[in-house]
Amino acid sequence: MQSATIRILVLVLLVAAPFIQTNTYWQHIFGVALIGAILALGLQLLVGMAGLLSLGQGAFYGIGAYVSAVLTLHFGVPFGLAFLTAGLVAAISSLLLVPIVKLPSSSLAVATLGFNIIIYLFMLNEEWATGGSYGMLNVPLPSFFGFKFTTERDLYFLILAVTAIIYFGLDRLAHSRFGRALRAISQDEDAARACGISIIRYKSKCFLVAAFTAGIAGSLYAHHARYLNPNDFTFNKSIEILIMVVVGGLGSLPGAVIGAIIIVLMPEFLRSSGEWRLILFGALVVVLMGVSRGGIAGLAPMVLRFVPGLRNSAGKTVESVEARR
Repeated sequence: MQSATIRILVLVLLVAAPFIQTNTYWQHIFGVALIGAILALGLQLLVGMAGLLSLGQGAFYGIGAYVSAVLTLHFGVPFGLAFLTAGLVAAISSLLLVPIVKLPSSSLAVATLGFNIIIYLFMLNEEWATGGSYGMLNVPLPSFFGFKFTTERDLYFLILAVTAIIYFGLDRLAHSRFGRALRAISQDEDAARACGISIIRYKSKCFLVAAFTAGIAGSLYAHHARYLNPNDFTFNKSIEILIMVVVGGLGSLPGAVIGAIIIVLMPEFLRSSGEWRLILFGALVVVLMGVSRGGIAGLAPMVLRFVPGLRNSAGKTVESVEARR
């Protein structure tokens, strides 16, 4: 009941957001936050469920963005086809990481970080494909069946629809045999292998799904921002996505969405603080993690226990979280 309540509240707030805040700048930022949510959802599958520490999500994000932009801008490919192609190309590129999926967590993080740097250098130096340091201008607005998404509100609801589809798709996947296998691998690889689970195959599939979601997010970003620059896809972006997941709570899909929204919106709310903005932002993240090591997912039950009718279910959740600690 508690989990369903959180989902409904988040969905209602997301649908209402562009009507509550009619300023086009904020509607644009809300769209960026949802794109961050898609990225965090994909990484949640890797880090929170499979226990694979990856710092390469920013690379797949960039691949999806540039593939979609090049197809629509230079080849006149319809947005829908470019959108799916961006996800598929990002997913296929993840197969390059198959040889390293068996590495321990720390080594895997370094290897995926190296992959991110390689992709970034390609975007920066190969002007014939990406425009180099000048980037790509005037990426077309998305359109479906003759309807063109021209306003920030239109773009926001397009991104929200994709986010919802990605969320429910990953939620089903997490509760399937595939998701149970990933959790078994994260808890004890030897025991999982003894049960007949192919470690490399499941880890590779996990990277494939996470890369696909990042490619989809990249396509949306390209047509939402309408300008691409390699500096948007450095390893810093991968670290930012990881922070979204950790702040939201490892293993929690609703937490990944909320964590992404907080990480994107918080610096905007602190913009009036000037040079103190990043310091305050970092301090708030530290305080949040100090209050609840389980991130937003661990903090939410503590808040909901004070809501009439939800105390019992929320209290049981808190007790189970504390017991796991």
